[in-house]
Amino acid sequence: MDENESVRWGIAATGGIAASMCEALATLPDARIVAVGSRSQESADAFAKRFDIQRAHGTYDDLWADDEVDVVYIASPHSHHHAMTIAALDAGKHVLCEKAFALNAAQAREMVAAAERNDRFLMEAMWTWFIPAVVEVRRRVLDGEIGELKVVEANFGIPMFDPDGRHRRADLAGGAMLDLGIYPVTFARFLAGDPVEAKVLGSLGDSGVDATVGGVVSYSSGAIGVFHTSLDMLSSLGASVFGTLGRIDVDAPFWHSPGFTVRITGEEPVHVDMPNLGLAHEAQHAMDRLRAGHRESDVIPLATTVSTMELLDDIRAQLGVVYPEER
Repeated sequence: MDENESVRWGIAATGGIAASMCEALATLPDARIVAVGSRSQESADAFAKRFDIQRAHGTYDDLWADDEVDVVYIASPHSHHHAMTIAALDAGKHVLCEKAFALNAAQAREMVAAAERNDRFLMEAMWTWFIPAVVEVRRRVLDGEIGELKVVEANFGIPMFDPDGRHRRADLAGGAMLDLGIYPVTFARFLAGDPVEAKVLGSLGDSGVDATVGGVVSYSSGAIGVFHTSLDMLSSLGASVFGTLGRIDVDAPFWHSPGFTVRITGEEPVHVDMPNLGLAHEAQHAMDRLRAGHRESDVIPLATTVSTMELLDDIRAQLGVVYPEER
C-alpha cells in the first residue's frame, strides 16, 4: 500500500461502537469508509444510508469478499470476534478488532496465527492507549515526574440490569470484566508493564457471568494495580496514579480522559487539559502502521494482546466464570 493513498475501510456490524468509529473515521482525511456488513440487508442498508456508505452487504461473507476494502473494523460483540476476524484475515483483509479481542487467550492465539499465515495486519482496538492525555500521563510516569511508580487505581462500573442485554448473557460472553474491567487492568498495564499476578474477588449474576469484581494485579515494574468493575452500580469512572513523589489524578472517564491533575508533594496542583478525538487516534495509528508495511502495532503488539487475554482468563478462573462454548 502506498504511503500517501487513502485507506479503504469496511465496517463489520452496525451497533453503537460501529457508529462511533464511522464518526471518528470521518475526521481523518486519509480514511474512506467504502462498505458496511451486517447479518441482515435491512440493517446494513440503514447504516449505509446514515453514514453515506457506498456499499451495504447483508452478510459478513460479502463484506470479506469486497475487493474495494483494505481493512475491516470488527465491531460485533466480543463473542463473535474470533470467527469474524479469522474469516476476514483468511479473505485477505487487514483487521482492527474491538476489545475484548476474544473470549480467551486460546482464541486470541488462533487469531494471531491467522494474521501471520495470511501476512495481514491485525490489531486490538484498545483506544485508551492512544488517547493523548493517557499517553502524556505515561510519559510523565516513565520520566519519573512522580517518582517511583507504586500504585495505579482505576474503576469502571455502569449499571446494566437488563437480563437479556449482552452484558448479562453468558452465551454472548457477558460480564463486567471483558467489557468494562478490561479498561482498568490495561490502563495499569500501560503505565506499569506486563502483568505478573492477579488476586480477585467478586460476585456473579443469575446467568453465571461476573457482575461485580474487585482485585489487585502486580506488574513487572513492581507497581500494583487496584481496580473494581461492575454491572451493578455506577462508579466514579476515575483513575489515580501514585508515586513516591506525588500522584496524577486522571479526569473521568479515565479510558478516554480529557485531562489530568499532577500533584507533586509540597507543590501546587497543576491541571492539564488534553482534548481527544476518541477512536480516531487508534484508527490513525493502524493506518500509519499498515501503510508503512507493518503487520502489527508497536504500541499494542499482538503478544501484549494475547497476554492481556491470559490475565482475563486467570481472573475469570478465580471467579468461576466459564462461557458455554468453553465447556
